[in-house]
Amino acid sequence: MIKQELINILKEYNLGKVKEVNPVPTSGNISFLIKADSGKYIFRVCPDGLRWRSRKEISAELELIDYLNKHNFPALYPIAKRNNDIIIEYKNKFGYLRKYNSGKAILNPNVKQITEFGKTLGWFHSLVDNYQTKNKREHIWDLKTTQENFLEVKDFILKSNFPKADVFIIKFEKEIFDLFFPKELPQGMIHEDLGKRHVLWQDNKISGILDFDRCYYGKLILDLGQAIRGWCFINNWQKWNNENFESLINGYSQKRKLTDKELKYLFSAVKFGVLERGLSFCLRFIKTSQSQNDQKFAHQSVFELIDLLDKNKKEFKKVLEQV
Repeated sequence: MIKQELINILKEYNLGKVKEVNPVPTSGNISFLIKADSGKYIFRVCPDGLRWRSRKEISAELELIDYLNKHNFPALYPIAKRNNDIIIEYKNKFGYLRKYNSGKAILNPNVKQITEFGKTLGWFHSLVDNYQTKNKREHIWDLKTTQENFLEVKDFILKSNFPKADVFIIKFEKEIFDLFFPKELPQGMIHEDLGKRHVLWQDNKISGILDFDRCYYGKLILDLGQAIRGWCFINNWQKWNNENFESLINGYSQKRKLTDKELKYLFSAVKFGVLERGLSFCLRFIKTSQSQNDQKFAHQSVFELIDLLDKNKKEFKKVLEQV
């Protein structure tokens, strides 16, 4: 995006004089930090390709954020233009402008902070339980969709330059088709990507939850499983930390009680989170990045993290029994 084009878009807002426009490095969306007379802002639109979102999908994201804000949940709400429209459209890319939050992500949280995050996640799930936006999300990352996607791209991966593609395919296929989640598990609008980098902190309190652009109506334990994946593997994804897991679950349970069926299928939900991300990074390596980091993380997820989970299954179950 050309800087002058962005400044022209910002003229549609009551920001005062725009002083600085600086790109913000992200793994997906096109984002800029804006400094204006009236304060700091984050400008975000979706890119082309895998991360593209339609106007309706952005509307669903904003609908969820609005619902959460009405319940005082710290989702960061966008700013309206002079004409009261919220959505930005730029060359068939859609997004919005929001106020800047000065909080910082904590990449090595202590157990108290993990418990606090667990409370926030439990609060979030208690709010969205059975809640569905009127606008529909087209991008969904549930088990059925991931299995179908895998079958569609299986040959594509095998014919690509992805290292050890044949071994990756065999391991992934065995693990993903061993999983099952019953229909009656509680559902709602889930975030889907609540890793540590999407949680902002100020004075040991959570001040903002970022990036709802992967949200969709799905099973709540899939959201919890992805969060556990992101907060309970440590040392650069080399080790499973059961103390982190216990802290997260204890915090979560203070705000929302897991049903018996959720407790039964939670281990599978964490495993699914690992596999879904492994496939995602594999495809990103092949289609866009050719990054060794993406390739390494895809391999690590499918070849190492799954085995780490299985080795710690008894400890995992003990924590749930205490809950």
